[in-house]
Amino acid sequence: MSAKRSLTRALTKFAQPFGSLDGQRPRPLDLLLLEGTAPETARTVVEEVIREVAPDATSTDIDLISDLPWPPDAQAALTAIASATGAREGETTVVLDLTDERQREWFITLVPHTISAEIWGPTRSGVSFSASDTGSAIGWQLPAERWERVRARLRHRGVDPDTAVQSAT
Repeated sequence: MSAKRSLTRALTKFAQPFGSLDGQRPRPLDLLLLEGTAPETARTVVEEVIREVAPDATSTDIDLISDLPWPPDAQAALTAIASATGAREGETTVVLDLTDERQREWFITLVPHTISAEIWGPTRSGVSFSASDTGSAIGWQLPAERWERVRARLRHRGVDPDTAVQSAT
């Protein structure tokens, strides 16, 4: 057996666990931001993940509630949301449009501080991004090749991409 054919066979076997049950589409990776990640690092990771997830989002909502005082940048985002949508601090399930650059920025700013934020994937088939517990639990789903793009952008920005890990489930 040639070396090329042997390598192809090994890579095919390696990739099989990531395929769907029918073997046609790769399963997305379930990823989590490590607890205790510095706030500025968390924001950068969230920003890059949202950049990758946003084009497929069919619905996005966020609770304007935090268990801790909102930092100044989050206060500014809350004021902007109130002005644009009429939603006020303390409201739940406030819908934001990630195709609107301003609203996407507000979402990114609030995620590390909110008790709940979600982005639903195509056809509301499942949550592709979720944050809860005042930003201490942040997770998302991305196919491996898209996660690699995020990892490359994080490295380029000086952020260790290993601040996110694959979920054990």
